Amino acid sequence: MRLKTAIILTVALTMAALAFAGCGEKESGKVTVRIGLTAPLSGIGAGYGQDIKAGLDMAIDEVNTKGGVTIGDTTYVFELLASDDEMVPESSLSNAQNFVLEKDIKVIWDPTANTIQSLMGINQTAGEEFLIMAYTSVPLYAQAPNKYMVTLPPPFSVYVKEWIKMAMGKGWKKMGMLQTTGAYGDLWGKTMKEAWTKAGGTVVAEAPASYYTESDFTPYLTTVLAANPDVIFCGGPSDPTALVIEQARSLGFKGGFIVIDQAKLDNIADKTGMEKLEGCIGVLPVEQGAENWPAMNDFAKKYQDEYGERVTWETAICYTGFHILVNAMKEAGSVDDVAAIRAGFAKGNAAVTSGEEFPVAFSGINNDTGALLMPGTAVMVENGKFVGMDMIEWWKQ
Repeated sequence: MRLKTAIILTVALTMAALAFAGCGEKESGKVTVRIGLTAPLSGIGAGYGQDIKAGLDMAIDEVNTKGGVTIGDTTYVFELLASDDEMVPESSLSNAQNFVLEKDIKVIWDPTANTIQSLMGINQTAGEEFLIMAYTSVPLYAQAPNKYMVTLPPPFSVYVKEWIKMAMGKGWKKMGMLQTTGAYGDLWGKTMKEAWTKAGGTVVAEAPASYYTESDFTPYLTTVLAANPDVIFCGGPSDPTALVIEQARSLGFKGGFIVIDQAKLDNIADKTGMEKLEGCIGVLPVEQGAENWPAMNDFAKKYQDEYGERVTWETAICYTGFHILVNAMKEAGSVDDVAAIRAGFAKGNAAVTSGEEFPVAFSGINNDTGALLMPGTAVMVENGKFVGMDMIEWWKQ
């Protein structure tokens, strides 16, 4: 009888352990939910990936410090498992498969279009579903609809018309192109080229380069500058974008820059100085977002105190996005039912955040595409200052 009892007890304990496998170990009456992150955490794009990670770390720490989240009779806390992919699709795919098959993770954050595309090929597989939290302004949902994907920042297309208007208002007609390569940069380049020429401008040179592998952009700039452009369309992660701008100025370029949304002008200014950014067009610096969303001030200070540097949109958006994810789980009544969690984003006010409480104000979600509704911003450097334009509520256009 003792042997039979022992066998029954062992089976029961094994089944209980399996029941919690996807959520990690149960500690102090709380169940740990693991969230995956695959991102460039080393190499020239490391700063970009680390900014994403910082936003998630801050949000998770805040939720856990407040006691976690209770759904039904269970209280959950969260843990981030981050893996470096150096923005290589094969590495991202391997990371995701490890998260899903070995760690039973149901939610994976990914911040680059190149690698998100590889995840979109597997995240709807029956029995292995996972939710992609996509930090990319490339509207991948328009190319390949995915029922288990949520996109955080606004699509880059919202900036094109306004940026071209600002540039041509300066009398710039000839544009040279030196944006990053890959799915994100290629689509940005195609879109900008078509819009620029349609608006009456001319593309005089094209020399795209990998902002994740190059550290000397002189050969590309030589090609572009030989065509005598009025403005250079450039950008990728902030650090290499700063190199492009600095090297262009050192080669004598006096014109303007249109800087794609991944790069942040305030971070670039820290490296180049504002003088070299004169005539730059791009995304509003994150801390100036406090003019519309007051909570940004406290968030930026907290980040500065903890990390010793200026906060970025990646950090602020992913921090807010994680809180939205938690809201969706509450609406779903589950931390591991992928279909229910995705549906939860569109229930109640799960995807609505106030700028009084969070550093970024979201107005909901497009339930058909999975795109969260965050307004776009545009800015130009004039006389050494960032001059911002009105917020673009693109979903109303």
